[in-house]
Amino acid sequence: MIISICLLIATSGIEFHTDPVVYRTTLEIEDTISHTIETGEIFYAEFNCEIPYNELDYESAEDIIFANVIIPFKIRDLTRPDSLIDTLYRQFTLPSFSYAAKQRVSFIVQFGTYLTEGRFNYSIEILSGDKRGISEAVLEITDEDYGMSDILLSSEITIDTAGTYLKKGNLRVIPRPSHSFDERFENLCFYYELYDVVPTYDTVTATYLILSREGKIVRKISRPIDKVFPSQAANCGFNVLGLEPGEYDLLISIEDDESNVIVQKETRFNISRAQRKEVSYEGMPYYDEIEYLVGPHAYDEFKHLPEEGKKRFLDKFWQKYDYYEIAERFEYADEHYRYGGKPGSKTDRGRIYIKRGDPDEIDRPQPLQLQESRPYEHWQYLNGDDYIFVDIAGTNNYVLVWTNDLDEQSQPTLYKYLPPEKLDIVH
Repeated sequence: MIISICLLIATSGIEFHTDPVVYRTTLEIEDTISHTIETGEIFYAEFNCEIPYNELDYESAEDIIFANVIIPFKIRDLTRPDSLIDTLYRQFTLPSFSYAAKQRVSFIVQFGTYLTEGRFNYSIEILSGDKRGISEAVLEITDEDYGMSDILLSSEITIDTAGTYLKKGNLRVIPRPSHSFDERFENLCFYYELYDVVPTYDTVTATYLILSREGKIVRKISRPIDKVFPSQAANCGFNVLGLEPGEYDLLISIEDDESNVIVQKETRFNISRAQRKEVSYEGMPYYDEIEYLVGPHAYDEFKHLPEEGKKRFLDKFWQKYDYYEIAERFEYADEHYRYGGKPGSKTDRGRIYIKRGDPDEIDRPQPLQLQESRPYEHWQYLNGDDYIFVDIAGTNNYVLVWTNDLDEQSQPTLYKYLPPEKLDIVH
């Protein structure tokens, strides 16, 4: 049982979710002198952390986007002078920032430790670059509370055939520490364990209820469970697509053959229906790189706004533009148009691509033509805008030499580098 929760965010803080889940287990201690084995009960506290991708600090190398994360962990016994300190190291990778933004990617970290009955204070830090976040809480464990484990809410439970991370027996259980579900998740899944539940017969009934905050039953499933082992795992799920946004309680009751409740546990979760246009993109890659889209004069005014003014400006800006589409253009430009150490988005071709997207037609010289002229690209759009880029020095740095776009500037002093077949367009 969690007594209190405090999430502290430092400057450039990382916000993340932590969900401790306590299981009861058996510990065998062998006395090697007397050759006797004593069996005792102990608890395993599993900590599940969910870190939204945009909270981390990223690097890139060889086209791989990655974040190195350090996770110091400390748990202190509040009734005895005992403590545990450990540090985890993780590296998370992204295929692209636009993919991560579209999928709203979060990284899951799972670790745990064995504890006895008692009250414990734990703290978990997430360190990434110059960013830091910390989650602290008090965890109370009493034997009488654990005829059933805590409930582990999950976004997906599948049969594990590859021995992957996040295993529970033969299952792969993906935790959802935020306890928040939206249109991305068709089902709310959950996993729990039963201990020493001895029915009159060999079967108990598990009743799963989703309750509104007013206590109204909005979903109900009843299932028999054949009790075979002293400790036994169970899992189930609800389709939650039809639930209205808001807070709900999941109640699990284990009943005997006479409908008497043997044990029960409850946890809270949230249903949200955030539409894409309502998502706040603040802090995401390219969020404030708007110069190409508003023009130099408006961008200069934007830079001189106070922080609150910039925030309001960007909130309004991203209601007009599709963040995901623009982010994809930035990524494509950085990958395909880079020159030396300059990001592709800072080159002439990258700028036009970010502003306009894919050209409707690109004219490039044939290999034989290159013997008589410099490499060039002629981008044409259906609205009539044309752009001619020339690799003047043969270094793959394509310069915008001519365009009929009034928002861009041609460079007449460089017309001599245009191929002969394009001079009729220029003059």
